[in-house]
Amino acid sequence: MIDPISAFAMLTSAHSALKKCVSMGKDLSSATSAIASYAKAEAELGFAKEQKKKGIFGSVMDQAIEQHFKEEEQNRLKDELRSLFLLYGSAGQWERLQATIAQARAEHRKQLQEKQRIQDRNTMIVVCTVLGVAGIGSIILFANYLKYGTPF
Repeated sequence: MIDPISAFAMLTSAHSALKKCVSMGKDLSSATSAIASYAKAEAELGFAKEQKKKGIFGSVMDQAIEQHFKEEEQNRLKDELRSLFLLYGSAGQWERLQATIAQARAEHRKQLQEKQRIQDRNTMIVVCTVLGVAGIGSIILFANYLKYGTPF
């Protein structure tokens, strides 16, 4: 996972690469890396948005304002790209691009969710292990206290 700022930067760079490709009259097949970057960035931003909803720290107002402006910028980039494709692209090219992006975004989102699930599981294992060791240590100290009158 990458942070939302890097994802937004990746989104804008992929947007400019796609914009350049379309304005030069190239086919979408020559822009697969830019399409993949664009889809990955959209998936990262969507996943970060979901994760922020779960967070309990930070100013809610600041997060809402930041999220609003990033969404506005993302919508503006998408509208600009759509108009370029409609103006310079072939018939149906924008729809094919959206289908490709949606598929790549869904695959990347699944990968991010799996990574998050594994990270949550590992955190739970560590916490349970630490609590178990602390509990056993406490029982041993309490047993020594009862037996000898001193915990050590």
